[in-house]
Amino acid sequence: MQRYRSGFTLVELLVVIAIIGILVALLLPAVQAARESARRSQCTNNLKQLGLAFQNYHSRQNHFPWGYGELRPGTYGSGTSSGVEWPWCMRLLADIEETALNDQIDWDLNPGGGYEVLWPVLGAHISGFLCPSDPGGQHPWNESAECISSVPEWTYGRISYAANLGIGPMESPVPPRIRGVLGHNRGARIAEITDGTSNTALMSELIVGTGCTIRGTHSYDEGPVYMHDFTPNDPTPDQARWCGKEDQLSGSCVKISRQNMEVHTSRSYHTGGVNLARCDGSVAFVGDSIDLQLWRALASYNEGEPVAFP
Repeated sequence: MQRYRSGFTLVELLVVIAIIGILVALLLPAVQAARESARRSQCTNNLKQLGLAFQNYHSRQNHFPWGYGELRPGTYGSGTSSGVEWPWCMRLLADIEETALNDQIDWDLNPGGGYEVLWPVLGAHISGFLCPSDPGGQHPWNESAECISSVPEWTYGRISYAANLGIGPMESPVPPRIRGVLGHNRGARIAEITDGTSNTALMSELIVGTGCTIRGTHSYDEGPVYMHDFTPNDPTPDQARWCGKEDQLSGSCVKISRQNMEVHTSRSYHTGGVNLARCDGSVAFVGDSIDLQLWRALASYNEGEPVAFP
């Protein structure tokens, strides 16, 4: 009597493999969406923590931290190096449980001056500064000495969040067209925000630069700032004095020659818009389709424009 061993035929195996492949293909977008949702939640929470740090700083100093500075008197808009230009986010270190790092800063030294004593601070990887949706945050400026080969230790860590400087460029002709709550040698007092703290932008997101693009560096004044010239995720390239080759080719930015004349637009990897922190400490998601005039009205803090924003 002939006996047959039970098992799958080749056709049956191929069918099972095909079914598994279809199920994986169906599930993968859902898994990716769930992961992005978690990343976006973390990104939002980072902004909320920074917004709380702004409030704590204001409670001590009676004003928000300077956008960048201190610049020497009379040098605003000159397009030249003009002082010790520590940006706002580094002034908040003590308020985000980074006291040890804060204590290493010599505020009298320019972070763009190449001082060796500052390298541990300039290159620091600060998790609360980074939106996990942006993979570029893991790569510091001058990584692998691609920007300044003679000083490979000189790097700048990244930050995914930027302060509202109003309408650009960074140092608009005096007087600026619209000033944001932060600026050179200046951080507004809450009492000065007559447009209402819930109707005024404080911070939003940046897609940090790649390679030698300075956008999104946390210790250089031209890095952690953005403007409301264009609506979120507008395709118009940013203007940057340090604009890496990859970003130039991709249209992410165009290179300019004058210092402190950056124009950065708020951008993110989130579908449909960006997170925006307001001066009252709240965070909202703003869609790419927001009206440009409303977006620009959110940039100012004392212009008196009507703003209907949830």
